This record gives sequence, structure tokens and C-alpha cells, in this order.
Amino acid sequence: MKRSLHLLPQFWVANQQYIYKIVSAIRRTPPLLVLLLLLVATGLSARNNPNRPHPQGNQATDQVSFRQNCANAVSQIDQQINNVRARLTTGGDIWWDGSNGRYIVPKPAPGAPEVSALFAAGIWIAGRDPGGNIKVAAQQYGRGSGNFDYYPGPLHEGSADFPGGPLQDPRRGTTGPDTCARWDQFFVVSGANVQAHINAWREAQAQGETSLPPSTIPEDILGWPARGNEFFADIHQFDLPNTMQGLAGFWDQDFDGIYEPHEGDYPIVEIRGCNGNLPPSTPDEIIFWIFNDNGNAHRDSGSPSSIQMEVQVQAFAYKANNDLNNMTFQRYKLINRAIERLDSSYFGLWVDPDLGCYTDDYIGCDVDRSMAYVYNADALDGTTGCVCDQGINTYCDEIPILGIDYFRGPLNEFGEELGMSSFTYFNNPGVIGTPNNATTDPSTPQEYYYYLSGRWRDGTPLTYGGDGYMEDGPITAYAFSDPPSDPGGWSMCSEQSVVGDRRTVQASGPFTLLPGAVNELIFGVVWVPDQNYPCPSIARLQKADDLAQEIFDNCITFTRGPDAPDVDWVELDREIIAVFSNDPVVSNNANEQFQEVGLGIPEGEDNLYRFEGYKLFQLAGPDVSLATDADDPDKVRLVYQVDKRNGVSQIFNWEVLSPGEQTPTGEALLSPVLQVDGENEGISHTFSITEDQFAEGDRRLVNHRKYYFA
Repeated sequence: MKRSLHLLPQFWVANQQYIYKIVSAIRRTPPLLVLLLLLVATGLSARNNPNRPHPQGNQATDQVSFRQNCANAVSQIDQQINNVRARLTTGGDIWWDGSNGRYIVPKPAPGAPEVSALFAAGIWIAGRDPGGNIKVAAQQYGRGSGNFDYYPGPLHEGSADFPGGPLQDPRRGTTGPDTCARWDQFFVVSGANVQAHINAWREAQAQGETSLPPSTIPEDILGWPARGNEFFADIHQFDLPNTMQGLAGFWDQDFDGIYEPHEGDYPIVEIRGCNGNLPPSTPDEIIFWIFNDNGNAHRDSGSPSSIQMEVQVQAFAYKANNDLNNMTFQRYKLINRAIERLDSSYFGLWVDPDLGCYTDDYIGCDVDRSMAYVYNADALDGTTGCVCDQGINTYCDEIPILGIDYFRGPLNEFGEELGMSSFTYFNNPGVIGTPNNATTDPSTPQEYYYYLSGRWRDGTPLTYGGDGYMEDGPITAYAFSDPPSDPGGWSMCSEQSVVGDRRTVQASGPFTLLPGAVNELIFGVVWVPDQNYPCPSIARLQKADDLAQEIFDNCITFTRGPDAPDVDWVELDREIIAVFSNDPVVSNNANEQFQEVGLGIPEGEDNLYRFEGYKLFQLAGPDVSLATDADDPDKVRLVYQVDKRNGVSQIFNWEVLSPGEQTPTGEALLSPVLQVDGENEGISHTFSITEDQFAEGDRRLVNHRKYYFA
């Protein structure tokens, strides 16, 4: 629902010869919710409105004259690298499976109860052709009934060798059933594999080698769908298009515009405007797919004409020990494959934001941050108490707040970046009762266009105050633009709005979309747990959002901390010796000299993070993780701690205290929390282990028994 991400990847765009710079993110494990409830499946017809068909129905069922009869998108995958399990699909919709919301946060163990914080979302694109006709590509609930506007795969860009050039090539902007079927899949790359590949390349260079044996490269990196990848067809059994706008982003070691993993190239997140000569940091997972709006009829929106838009998506996330661990991000690269311009265009994100129970939600927006958010109407998440209609699982009395931030918006024809130009909403009449028909779901291309341009379904401007429809206040582009905790501001809480189910539209525009133009839309989902209700402060959400925004403002550059040391284990009779070292070629802590600039530190202060020491832990078993279990003494126990002899003996983290609940005022405050209490006696590298920290009675190690350390 918000702005777009300002990541900082460095990559190659072949036709523009830009080098972009990609980034990573800071880590921190968020507090887990104590109460995790089972999400019960809910039928879509009942979930939205049992008394009428889905908006758009199948108005465009017979409109196939200029389209290529592609089959519907069917592939789905879960993005679940951190504390979020988010369903992704290969059409233009996300975060649901066609029936149920599948944006699960916090992420429980497999098979454990879970709560969804979002129901569904989709990309909306609209504009006017040179004749003034409205064209729309938009996805809502069509997956539930088999009606789509978007289909898998790329569109033909036209051949430069065709007489008159690519704009005269009749194949431009077209696709076919075989292409759609081949591309109905996801391409997933692991950040751990990327780092291992980078290390292997550095080691090869240190030994004077100029290439890596392809057999030693992880398959997800070898088969990445980046321009010119000679290994792609062998792995995926079809050829890549040779498109000037590129495909999946990559770091190009020799800047030749061709993806050559055997020569050190590797996947990154592609971000517009992030130039530089330093390689970017890598997300812990990147997922890539492509869809288009010209593979078949627009059966979800009912638009009689396609835009001929190709959309390349990169979804990514980070494992972290901070709020990034609760975030996911998506970058949309939009390429106009049409032969004519699209005027007065808008890009938008439509969201059905169900925060647990869908019958008691409020929505609002932070204009300065280009962020929309959803929160609960009262102190219990449910229709009655903690019980929700249709058995939907709820957050009960530990209710989070969720925001969607536009970190990067499209460029207009003057090269100016557009943020969130409007934030509108509409009502589900099946939940709210009988709202004004002008404030419900769109059903024609014109009504979609009105919502994208910041108006109501009937074209009436949004006005400040009340529910925003024909109020006495001034015309505005942003609904409920004041914090819920401000009793004098305009929010659903201050207006005591009827509780219910809303859908939101976050849009950017207007601008002219020229033939062949490449544009960008980047957004992220920010989630903070267990806030103080009712009428909660959004300061905690803003703090988390600012962290993500700063990362993108710095092209995804952030402090990851020193690499863990290499450990050599020596097994003796009832004794284990651990020997620490840091590889001088691949470790960022060679000679224990790690230091990185921290984000958000005021000028004039020491802004460097430095290596200070080691902690060696014993873990209770192979499934224990420091990221989630570090504070549980039944799972993790400290064996050794050593720190540099440099006058620094204590290390603190600054944690946010929630206003009104943990602080006496309405302002969020920072509190120092001790993380390390060291002895300042110098670093050791050899550690003798003779006791099992989890044994009862005799704690001596037992030969031939497995032990786990970190």
C-alpha cells in the first residue's frame, strides 16, 4: 500500500548500460507472539459477499480476438526465509491461494496454528490510449473463479532487424500458450548459495584462475534467468528471450551485459538509480517471475483492451535480528511492449488487508512515508471477543499493526519519481452492511480508473472528514491521513467508523507511458507485534518503516555484522577443542578488523560498528537456532565469551518503548538494553570443551555422542 523500496543493488541493464547497486539488510529477531491461533479455511464467496458475484465477474469471457489464449496462471510458492510465510502466485495477485489469506506472520513451525495478516493483493495499471479510451489491467479475486487479467511469461519486444524497427514488428507485445506455460513458474535463489558462490570466485581469483567449473556452481545460480545465460536452457529446457530491457538482475563482474556465473556473476535485486562500483549485499532469498496482460482476455477487470504490459517481479526478504525479520519486499519492473503511448497513466497496489479477523479492521495512511496501514478497531481481534466469523483465526488480545510502504514509485515523462499520489479505499458490503454504492467494489474500467486516480467509484472526489464521501472538508487524495492516536485528527478511530472489511488502493500517477518505457514499483510489508489498543500509536510501525526506508535510500546497504569465524574441531577423549580463524580472502573480519558504517547515526558521532569479541554457545539439538532461541536457556547456553582488550566492556542495544503503554507520554522513547557484559581481557582463539551444559548429574562429555555448538 505504500511507497517503493530504495534498495541498492548493483546490476547491469543492457540497453541503458546502467550499473545498479543492490543491498542487504540489518538483522534482528522480533518478539514472537505468545498466542498463535489456527487459520481456518474460508470460502471466497462467503468471505467477500455471498449475495453477489465477485466484481467484474466474467465480463470479458468472449474477448479473445487479439489475444493469444494463454492458460491461467496456476503456480504458487511460499516466501518464508524469515518470520513471514507469504504466498506468491504467478498471476498479478499475491498473498492468497485463491480462497484464503496466506500472509502468515509471525511464522509458526510447520503444522502449528497460524494467523494471516493480509488476505490478498494485486497490481493495477490503467491509462488512456491516444484516442482517449481507458485501458485497465487489474487483478482482484479472479483467481477464486478462474478470471484473470494477467498471464505468465514475457511479451515479444519486436526485432531490431525488422523493417522499420521493433515498433513495426507485428510480433511486438504478443505471446503464445507455449510461452505462458513455460514461464508459469518461479526462479528461486538462496542468499547462502550466492555468498558461497562469491567466496568461491574470490578464492579462484586469489589463485589466479579466471573462471569456475560450472559443475561447482549451485544450480539456482547457474540457472538464473538473466540476460544471455548460456546455462539456462540446459537446466530449464527452454530458451531465454534476448531482451534489451534485461531479465532478472545480476552483478556483472566485467560489465559486458551478459550473465556469466562461471566468470563470477551472481543474482542481485535490480534497483533503478543505484549506481556504483562496489558489489551489493545479497538478500537471504530472491524469487523471480514474469507475467503480462496480453496472454488472454481481461476477465477480472472486464477491460476490452490490453495494455501490452510485461511485468518482471523480484520478491526478496532478509533473516535478521531486528524488524527486517518481519518484512517482505517486492520489486516490479514494468515494460510497455505496446506500439503507442499510454497517457494519464497510473500504477497501483490493491490490497485486501485482513489483520487476523476481517470484520473489525480500520485503515489509514502516513502521507509523508507513502505508507498505508491496517489496525484493529478495538482491543480484541474478532467479531465477538476473539472469535471471528467463519472460524477465521485471530490475533486475540496481542494485535499487531501492519503497513505497506511504497519505497520506490514510477518515473513520469520528465524523469521525476512519483511517490504515493493517492490512497483510497472501498467497502465490502457483505460485511459492512449497506454502504453507499459509490464506495464499494469497482465493476467497470472507468471505475477502476477512478479509484486509481484518487476518486470514488462514481468519480466523486475524496473529501476530508467522516468517511471521505461528499463531506464538508476540502478535497484530498489521502483517506484517513492522521494517526489513530490523535483524537483531533482524521482517522477511522477518531471518527468511530463502523467496523468492517475494506480494500485499499495505493496509486502513483498520472504520467505518460511511452512505447518501450521501463518503470519501477517497489513496496514492502512492515509488521510490528502486540500494540496498545484501541486507537494505537503508529510510532512503533513508523520506526520499523524508517529502518527499511533508510536501507533503500542507501541502495540496500546496511550493516550485517562480522562473519562468523571458521571453526576447526579437534575431537579427543571426552574433550572437544574449537579453534577459531577468519579466512583472509572471503571473511569480512580478516585479522578481526571488521568495521561497517551504521545507518541512522547523526553526523559528528562515531558511526562505525566494530568487531568486539566471540560468544560460543552449546545448543540443545540440531533444530535450535540462535535467531529464535537465543534467550531460551532450555535450548541455548553460553560456553565461552571473550572480548577485545580495548576499554570497551559493555554493549547495549537501543530498543523502542511503545508510547502510552511503556512510556508516560504519547512519544516513543529509546531505552538501552545490555547485550554483552565483557571482561575486557583480550581475544582467545582456542577453546577446550569438557562439559555438556545440558547434562544432569555427571556433566563430562561422552565419547561418540553428538553435540551442537554455534
